[in-house]
Amino acid sequence: METKTQEINGRKYEVIYSPDVPPGAFVIVGPPEGIVDTMNLPEPFATRLHNILFERRIFTYRDISSGRIATGVIQEALQIDSQLLAEAFFNYEKEST
Repeated sequence: METKTQEINGRKYEVIYSPDVPPGAFVIVGPPEGIVDTMNLPEPFATRLHNILFERRIFTYRDISSGRIATGVIQEALQIDSQLLAEAFFNYEKEST
């Protein structure tokens, strides 16, 4: 048994496969297939979030259970920084006065 990266519909997975079985036969290690789909997120955001989970090797509840990790993943998926949002509000209110 070996591990490799498998891409399915733009989403990356770590899989276990055996060179002795037909191509396409594998077991997904993570992230769990469809996990982001349970959140009813729009595409391409759902795929981007899934691939961030893959890159960070967040495959289980234990991996994500730290609040800081979850916040970092969401910020990366949104591709914005919370400081940038705060600055936008500051500038808006400054211009409105």
